[in-house]
Amino acid sequence: MAKVQILAVLTMDGCLSELELKKHGSGTSDTYGIEAIREKTYFKITPEYSISMLAKWREEEDKAIYLAEATPGTADFINGMLRMRVVDEIILYTLPQIAGTGRHFFQSALPQDEWKVVEHKLYDGGVVFTVYRTEWKPTVFIK
Repeated sequence: MAKVQILAVLTMDGCLSELELKKHGSGTSDTYGIEAIREKTYFKITPEYSISMLAKWREEEDKAIYLAEATPGTADFINGMLRMRVVDEIILYTLPQIAGTGRHFFQSALPQDEWKVVEHKLYDGGVVFTVYRTEWKPTVFIK
């Protein structure tokens, strides 16, 4: 089965950051492993694709990784993916700042799910990398 990942860079108050991680300290996006995450991706998911098609591809492909990167333009689409439970992992980079205002990534009316931390790292400058994984089971409809 394929894996669907979300990659998001957030401030501590949950706002999407439009800052590149390279602006924090002397690091670059490679310092934080973002390029490695992108290189492992089989297919980049954008709002132009149907979430129901993604669910179908996820079942058909074996070991492929689909990645959706959170931006203000993709946040609604990604929250729809979370509502339809097609996301397997959430990769968060948390920046050590409070935006105060901005686009909050996680929206209301998301299904209640348990996520577990499977990877965690603290970088110089206070950037925190965390990977969360869910083990929800899809609903089976009996005809």
